[in-house]
Amino acid sequence: MEHEQLTNLIGKLKISADQILREESEMIFLRALASDKLGAKTVFYGGTAMRLAYDSPRFSEDIDLIAIKPLDFSEFKKFIKKTAENNQSWSIKDIKNKRQTMFALILIKDSKLKHNFSIKIEIHKPAKKPKLDQSLLLIKSPISVLEPLLLVPSIDKLKELKLKALAGRRKARDIFDLWYIARLLRQPFLFPAKLPKYSKREFTNELKVFLPKNYYPIINELYEQISKTN
Repeated sequence: MEHEQLTNLIGKLKISADQILREESEMIFLRALASDKLGAKTVFYGGTAMRLAYDSPRFSEDIDLIAIKPLDFSEFKKFIKKTAENNQSWSIKDIKNKRQTMFALILIKDSKLKHNFSIKIEIHKPAKKPKLDQSLLLIKSPISVLEPLLLVPSIDKLKELKLKALAGRRKARDIFDLWYIARLLRQPFLFPAKLPKYSKREFTNELKVFLPKNYYPIINELYEQISKTN
């Protein structure tokens, strides 16, 4: 991506250069995944899938996958290594086989930024094959001309996964994602019965990193609703 194109996208999308360049790299990674046998063994889900498959305005920094077929760590490691080698400015910062996930962290250098950035990739290894109602969807971004096809859960299943995630962590992004899913499903947005407690600063600071400026009023509105619920 040229400097002029980046500047134009910052103005158009009302988001930072970091998020734009990260999403460009995510699309490159996802195209590689779709072209590899690993793509048929995994389902792409989470916030990044919501943005790139369901047009969410929220940018994301992780690529989350769920294995739906037997998958060896050696396959994952080989794919990550090959993908990093095919992109000159990419390097593998970390890669490991955890108990419940396969994990990789790719470090990316870009001359248009003074600092490096990273993309975290995790493949979750469920004890039994999950029911995700997945289908092949076009993965699209206003930042990239690439349009790979990947397996993605139905929006109802993404809602279930988001509620599960919210029960185990304190991330304001999960609240926003559930709000967005409710809009897609044309349902009223109802907060879960048990919500983590957030300070206003914590809640707004996290979401401002990932949302375009024209969505800032929604951040304040969601926090006010949370405050009343809690």
